[in-house]
Amino acid sequence: MRRALAVFKTLRGRLVLLVCFATLPALLFTFYVASNERAAVLQRIEREARLLAHLASREHAHQLEGAKTLLHRLAGVLADEPAIGRADARCPAFFPPLLAGYPQFTTIGILSVRGDLLCSAHPAPAALSFAENSAFRRALESAEVEVGNYTVGPVVHRPVLHLAYAVRDAAGSPLLVVFVGLDLDWIDHAVQGAELPPEYALMVVDRQGRVLGRSQRASWPPEPAPENADLARLATATRPVVLDVPGSGRRFLVGAPIGSDGVSVVASLPLERVYGEANRVVYRTAAALTLLTILTIGCVLFAAEISILRVLRVLSRTARRFGEGDLATRADVPSAHGELADLTRAFNAMADALAARQRELAVAKETEAGRIARELHDELGQVLTSIKLDVAALQRAPALVPATAVAPAEAPGAALAEINRRIDDAVGAVRRISADLRPPVLDRLGLTAALQAQVRDFEQRTRLAIVLDVEVDEPVDWLAGIAIYRIVNEALTNVVRHADATEVSVDLRQSDGAYVLEVNDDGRGIAAAEADAAGSLGIAGMKERCLLLGGAFSISGRPGGGTTIVVSIPLHAQSAPDAAHPAR
Repeated sequence: MRRALAVFKTLRGRLVLLVCFATLPALLFTFYVASNERAAVLQRIEREARLLAHLASREHAHQLEGAKTLLHRLAGVLADEPAIGRADARCPAFFPPLLAGYPQFTTIGILSVRGDLLCSAHPAPAALSFAENSAFRRALESAEVEVGNYTVGPVVHRPVLHLAYAVRDAAGSPLLVVFVGLDLDWIDHAVQGAELPPEYALMVVDRQGRVLGRSQRASWPPEPAPENADLARLATATRPVVLDVPGSGRRFLVGAPIGSDGVSVVASLPLERVYGEANRVVYRTAAALTLLTILTIGCVLFAAEISILRVLRVLSRTARRFGEGDLATRADVPSAHGELADLTRAFNAMADALAARQRELAVAKETEAGRIARELHDELGQVLTSIKLDVAALQRAPALVPATAVAPAEAPGAALAEINRRIDDAVGAVRRISADLRPPVLDRLGLTAALQAQVRDFEQRTRLAIVLDVEVDEPVDWLAGIAIYRIVNEALTNVVRHADATEVSVDLRQSDGAYVLEVNDDGRGIAAAEADAAGSLGIAGMKERCLLLGGAFSISGRPGGGTTIVVSIPLHAQSAPDAAHPAR
């Protein structure tokens, strides 16, 4: 787990997270759109199913109107032939051809006023009675074509719808009743004509939920079917109904009413197909977005590898080698312009500056070491050599001085006194060199006292008149204090050696977050070429001390008008941990 999390701490891992977070709103929006699309697909399928049911119901209504027109015309023809109403009358000869011209009808026939079947265009059983047929009963009491209930026809033995119309005499009494049976096989023809998928089916259902007819593709419910409460809901339902159908799974049912007698045409299709089509939209969208996200991540990583990561790795390796001491190493500047090229150039410039300062610091250290070596050789070495000679002379003194000498003991005593003096001189030289390396007064009493002691020492050893003016808040930052002390020492040393001056002013003040030091002398004045000369090690040392602390250094002179050195060092100079607490 930690390794997996560590991957995201790298730049490459963070780029992947960035891409993922950037695509998250698009992902959420896409799923929102896909969800709406899924709902739209469901609504479209519902509309299509309902449209199919409405088209079927309209077709059925059209057939009903055709049946009513046919019965009106038959009634007009039969009214002119009263003999047709006798029990022994035969069907008109045009009945069979008429039935053949209307394939949607199962039969065309004539009934007596008692409901007995007088004749039928389709062969029918003998002594068949329609006395209980609802269409027949209502036709005897009505002057219009009456539509009965959907029943299994006694002539064709399959679901039919009977329509009946009474033929009356001039007084309005019924003479006979003509009827037709509307075959419900038209449903299957409608499904086949619409070229619907195999899973689609149509049914005609009455208000009690009984299936009066269905397409051949429908295997549920069986015909004839008992009342079904779930199907009965379709007569009044405004939304689709989902039912568990034995042997067919879950079905999606939409009903459309036919007329006002509670009969509906029901469109049925499998629920898996409905939701499958809707879900495919979501799956396709999710798959496309996932592929797009992976492709985006790959492209970002590839582009980052070429344009960013490769350059950063080069910079990282170069910085590591530079930190290990290889000051000559530099990073190759990328060919493309931009921030990375600027960063590489800035790094190389920084490396050049650090290498130059390192070289200057090495030169300054060598100069300081040379100065200390000279002082040790010139002062302490001479003192110790003279002491050695005096000791050697003392060792030879008893042999050289006669025993009868007047004052044999005075010569060794004077020699010892001289040796003591020279030892004191050696100790003083050691203390002075030690003070130059690290003045104790700077640690004990602060910068102001250290500068005062330094100025007194210079006045005692030289003919200079030095005016010191210090206005700073003690304690002074150690790095800034030692740098100012060394710069004043080097500046006064240069005045003694080169300026041929008699008076020097040293001013140190605190202003705008920095210590500002100004050293002026009345000497011959330094020339610009001398100030910039590479061999001016004293000036280079002062400048290096100042720049290492983030300060500023300037030196200027006028011929015969003296030299001015101005130094500015931040109040809180940056220091390394080992330099912040020097050894006392």
